[in-house]
Amino acid sequence: MRTSVLGIGSFAIAAAAAFTAAPTRADVIGTSIGTDLVVDSSFGTTGGYTVVNYNDDAGTWDEVVRLIPADGGGTWMTGFHRTDANGDRFAIARLDANGVLDPSYGDGGKRLADTAINLIRDVILVEDRFYLTGIHYLDGGLGDAVAACVMLDGTPCAGFGDAGSVELPLNAPGFNSDGARILERNGALYVIGNTDPGGKSGHSSAIVVAKLDAATGALDPGFGDGSGPLPGSVVYDPNLIEDSWDFAYAAAFAGNGDILVGGSAQYDRGTKAYVLALDPATGAPDGAFGDGGFAWASLQNGVHSDELTVRALHVYDDGRIVAAGNANHDDEFFNSITGILLLSLQPDGTRSPGFGVDGLSHVDAGINLQVTDFAVRPNGDLLVSTPSNGLVPDDYISDSLQSVLQFDAAGNGPTATISFEYPSLVQPQGWPMSLLVDADDRVLVGGARLWDYIFPVPDADHVVTRLVRDVIFANGFDGLVVH
Repeated sequence: MRTSVLGIGSFAIAAAAAFTAAPTRADVIGTSIGTDLVVDSSFGTTGGYTVVNYNDDAGTWDEVVRLIPADGGGTWMTGFHRTDANGDRFAIARLDANGVLDPSYGDGGKRLADTAINLIRDVILVEDRFYLTGIHYLDGGLGDAVAACVMLDGTPCAGFGDAGSVELPLNAPGFNSDGARILERNGALYVIGNTDPGGKSGHSSAIVVAKLDAATGALDPGFGDGSGPLPGSVVYDPNLIEDSWDFAYAAAFAGNGDILVGGSAQYDRGTKAYVLALDPATGAPDGAFGDGGFAWASLQNGVHSDELTVRALHVYDDGRIVAAGNANHDDEFFNSITGILLLSLQPDGTRSPGFGVDGLSHVDAGINLQVTDFAVRPNGDLLVSTPSNGLVPDDYISDSLQSVLQFDAAGNGPTATISFEYPSLVQPQGWPMSLLVDADDRVLVGGARLWDYIFPVPDADHVVTRLVRDVIFANGFDGLVVH
């Protein structure tokens, strides 16, 4: 068994966080801006919240990865149940339209499924099949990318790979690869992730994409240019500086069918954010998009460095692309100041006029921010989720909060904010991982909360809440405490 490393999931839990405290009530923390993000007290089992755990003799570490719409206005809450130091079981819960576990599904509304994925990174639902990607651990501390297919009832998809999983060593022997995002269109799967091509220092990183048959998991040999380690894969290495660290975090389909990949590329004063457009049939960069297939974004706000990263993508019906992520910089003492990045691109990768400043918004909105997901409301409002230790105008708080910020369609704001936490036996820590806007413009936020901490493994649970626009108090509610 490999040694457990806290932080391999979403929690980075310091020993100081494990002091015993009285359980606290789930509540809104700090100052909320506006009335567009208010906890819907009619949702869930505890006045706006639902907590689901999969605790058993094999483990207590549970986290949400994706919220997915279900029939009848319900929600699939998908993620992992970590059963040992590095083993994930696929955790599936079905919530009804009120956010309560649906007793007609599985065992009281939830199921567990086994795949070859030891660290689950992304989940999508296509008709009656869940497709997952992540990392399969190998001996010697190495790992490679993997894709899996699971039916709604938790059984492996017949005919897909080996018992429902396909290992993808998208790396040279002795190196690592991973699957970060998975997409499906017209019977094809695309696994987007990262690989280690080596380098003078021994290691570096690059973007890798593989194309598979959605029914069988077989790689498509017509995809790629030979740069990938397997037929059906392709590697993109921006290498803005030699042997640099370049990563993929986000993926979506462009309006013209291209595959869009978002992430960060190292350069001499930090990282640039990028969006890369690829031909879905061949994997070749789309030369009509940006600069040779790449649209870049960088800033020089820091004294020594700026770190820009795309973490999520949204494509509008007209083909315009909005990317959300991190825009961090440092001060003269090398302290990191964390901010939100919003980047709007035309279908050809040029900046969108009228959005932010030259198509880019950068907002220092709180402490220790790291964007985890992005969604768009029907009126065009932009939503980002992030953990935080407090949002502006509040000072630092030691609890790790689940925070959501809203910006208008032109990238101005934030126009609304909220931070909340769930009950805990220790110092509260939370991580919002997935946003979902339903057909009634209500915002579901799925993630994880730390309930207890028994060294070296946290007892973390799946959590979800729903946020609504409070039109009754649209003109303000000074003095009102929202629970």
